[in-house]
Amino acid sequence: LNYVGQGRGDWAVQTTYVYVGAGRGDLGHMAPKKNGLAVVVCGVVVLVALVLLALFMLQPVTTTTRGVEKFSNLGGSTGTCLIYGDPHIETFDGASTMYVQEGEYYLVKTDTISIQALCLATPFTEGLAATHELAVGGSALGGHVIRVGPMENGQILLDGQPALTAFPSSQTVAGVGSLSYNADGELVDGAQGHLEKHVVHISLDGGHHIEVMRWSNHINVRIAMASGSPTDGLCGNFNGQAGDDSAALITARNAAAVPESECLFDHQGAFKPAPAHSIEECKRDVQRYNKAVELCGAAGAALQQGCIFDVCFAGARYAEQIGL
Repeated sequence: LNYVGQGRGDWAVQTTYVYVGAGRGDLGHMAPKKNGLAVVVCGVVVLVALVLLALFMLQPVTTTTRGVEKFSNLGGSTGTCLIYGDPHIETFDGASTMYVQEGEYYLVKTDTISIQALCLATPFTEGLAATHELAVGGSALGGHVIRVGPMENGQILLDGQPALTAFPSSQTVAGVGSLSYNADGELVDGAQGHLEKHVVHISLDGGHHIEVMRWSNHINVRIAMASGSPTDGLCGNFNGQAGDDSAALITARNAAAVPESECLFDHQGAFKPAPAHSIEECKRDVQRYNKAVELCGAAGAALQQGCIFDVCFAGARYAEQIGL
């Protein structure tokens, strides 16, 4: 056989090796040299990745629904209650209700915390109440009371004294939690981002997270918390059943109106009765109703009816100011 060039012939040479026993042959097996540097680098990369993963898992994790941030690191079943407009309430269990009567109401009432809302008519709501001020107190706050009102005729108060007087600003309250004041907050309609936002964030050591968006004459409120201790108020009883969170049932449980002995506000005395309005009334004015539907188109199904009601009877500004 003669060599005729690679790929030109009909035969090929093959080399085979036969094991003849330890120490009897003339060839030996040698393992490839290990690259020590590569091993060290791989180990460092894995260690850094594990550290970053651990730090990430310790951070508060949030998700966003309808532009409403929901805290998911509170433990247990987590819910969010939204109070907006004059005022409409989306309860922890997902029910939608509305209170248009002036008064002082429990939003959340437990054995250790009381979150209350003062609802008053504004110059723009034709006698319908809007949320004018929020107050947070109870044994969980160790005797402290936090109050937040609107921009034009309200203040941010801690134990009756002005707090968060600069914008933005923040402070810690020993044994209670932290307060901050900035522009961090989302409107349901992202197209209205041109509106200047003033949002007070209240993070309590017990796990309640409250955000208050301050407008000229009213406020919107979002409360995020985990279920656990018995709860009631306009935000519902947080039992997983939306059907028992109607305004009538909450009132029947004596979980709506705040008695004067437990009120965290400067007592307002007699409140004005609210006028009787309904969506059906608005629908009879076809032009006004269609305009409200157009303005509230970005609010999403869950908030749209409340938005339409507010626009019909309180003005177009409420289409821009819904949500957090």
